[in-house]
Amino acid sequence: MNEKLTKPISRSQFWKSVRSPILRSLDEDKRLHNLAKGFWVYDELIADLRNAGWIRFGPGFKAGVYGHPKSPYCIKILGMGVGENPLYFCERGYYIEHERNMLVDFWESGFRFAPTVLNRQDSISFLRKCGVRPFQAENRVQRNDVMVMEYIPGIPLAIQTGRHLDYDVYLDAFDTGVLDEMHTALETLRIQLQRANNSGVFHNDPMPPNIIFTMRKADKIEAKLVDFEMAQNSKKSNPTHVNSTVETLYRERGVPVNQSTLAPMSNLDIYLIDQSIDLVKRIRAASVRPDDSLLDAISIGVSFIGGFSINLGRAIRSLKGG
Repeated sequence: MNEKLTKPISRSQFWKSVRSPILRSLDEDKRLHNLAKGFWVYDELIADLRNAGWIRFGPGFKAGVYGHPKSPYCIKILGMGVGENPLYFCERGYYIEHERNMLVDFWESGFRFAPTVLNRQDSISFLRKCGVRPFQAENRVQRNDVMVMEYIPGIPLAIQTGRHLDYDVYLDAFDTGVLDEMHTALETLRIQLQRANNSGVFHNDPMPPNIIFTMRKADKIEAKLVDFEMAQNSKKSNPTHVNSTVETLYRERGVPVNQSTLAPMSNLDIYLIDQSIDLVKRIRAASVRPDDSLLDAISIGVSFIGGFSINLGRAIRSLKGG
């Protein structure tokens, strides 16, 4: 594809998109692999949400995220993600239950890079106001199939395509000034993560799809985190499945170890955020591009950690509907 690109997205355009976000449905997105079509237990819930104007706009391996143009909240539904078999996670509510608890822990510890979350009773009331029939609202929340949390308008560093360890990156659609601010935002997030770690709370998975760039005001771009399913609080007992998964992630993400003691030389939060900072630097360095084909040739297949593939060059076409 050799057609000339339009001008990269500017800071003012980014601010406008955050202030007046447009939610696009993922249901027919051809980039996504094995997007869950639904689970019979959720049929009434999803039908009620769709009838009220809610759409699935955020992909994840375990869950899908639904949003509404007029709501400051979004709804995470377990099992509605992407991948080989996203339905495997349906009705495994311990993932959502732990994530809700960890979001509360981060906020109570004073860290605002996490979204706020509604408790169960407020979640039931919210869903009923959205038009979800009472039985479904109560049952799905009590079983931890759904979680209602703050909607963070913005751009993710990457999206999970569901094709094994394959990501698409959005950031090459922005001009160099925006990329510079995003780099600064990640450096700030790194400091915040370090402080959180020092206080005993760990996200453990600040991978590109879990990093959202947003703006509260027009003054600066911020980086926030979502997906706290694998987070830990060292001051509490964490679920066995979380502890075992985190232990596996240290190996799968390739965290360097001391060759004498075999102890990790960094924790997951700092190691992974450093990798994302480096990725943004590389995108910034390759930001002068005359056309799509050149960017594809330069950037497709940038190696990341643990065998992940980062695809650049398709972002502008995706953002512009190509």
